[in-house]
Amino acid sequence: MEAPFIPTTATLTHLRDDPIYKEEMPYEIWADNVSESTQRTNVELDIVPDCPLTDVRSLGDERPALEKWGFEWIFQDFPYDTGLHSADCVDLETAKQRDVLGRYLNTMSDFLREKLGCEKVLCWDWRVRRSKMTTPRKRPNIYSLKNEDGHDLRAVKINSSHIIHADGSPRFMQQVISTVVTQEEATWAEKGKYRARVLTVWRPLVDVVETDPLVCCDIRTLKDSDFEVVQKVMDESLEESMYLKRQKQHQWYWMSNQTRNDVIIMTVWDSRYPSSKSVAVPHCAIVLPKHAPNAKPRESIELRFVVWNAE
Repeated sequence: MEAPFIPTTATLTHLRDDPIYKEEMPYEIWADNVSESTQRTNVELDIVPDCPLTDVRSLGDERPALEKWGFEWIFQDFPYDTGLHSADCVDLETAKQRDVLGRYLNTMSDFLREKLGCEKVLCWDWRVRRSKMTTPRKRPNIYSLKNEDGHDLRAVKINSSHIIHADGSPRFMQQVISTVVTQEEATWAEKGKYRARVLTVWRPLVDVVETDPLVCCDIRTLKDSDFEVVQKVMDESLEESMYLKRQKQHQWYWMSNQTRNDVIIMTVWDSRYPSSKSVAVPHCAIVLPKHAPNAKPRESIELRFVVWNAE
């Protein structure tokens, strides 16, 4: 049997380092209540080949760790007892969907308490993805949600993203925290009693990832200036993500043949460095140069947590 092909480089989609972003912030308009003549985005992307890529399975005991690298793969037997099996969970009748997702959120909350020693965890958002096996684009693919349930990204299977991104700017993450926690919880980090972090917890919903695997950048190779904050205009909100500009020192990692038992935890924001962009882990899906003709589309679920640890 032919050995699987393990790439050592990746083609990655970066934000173009364009002088225009010194004059106007990159933006994407996802709202439907705008005229057809409106320019939906000023984001221009560069598709960069031959970015260094390391398979964490080749590292032995020197694998990425959350505290130093910003991300970590942790084994967890897949919790089939929650009722979650595939991305089709978002197609369930509303009450059943809430029940399945609620049990999964509770399971992963317990997982974070156990593995990270968190005293309190709070999940406020999630995404379910099924890859459409698309190729990278020079501009973001902005589509309408007007025919979806409540215009809610959590209620649909969305495509994997090839644009390198971090899940929120420092300012936006602090705004989110202020709206989802109690007044007392909001002061814990300020008083130095607790360290608060925003974490993304990501896992496949297929037995083995054969297409569009996730790659992460080592935060030790980042500077704040490598990021640009991107405003995302929704129908009823203004959100901020971050896109990454190419720098040769960036180091990228992935896990070959990742299974549904291999959970990735990624840092988005940390109260120890509240204004820092470079604590957030840039990540994206990549198109593998080779895969089996009958390879299945990747399915995955990602949860957004606020977690607190005693200082």
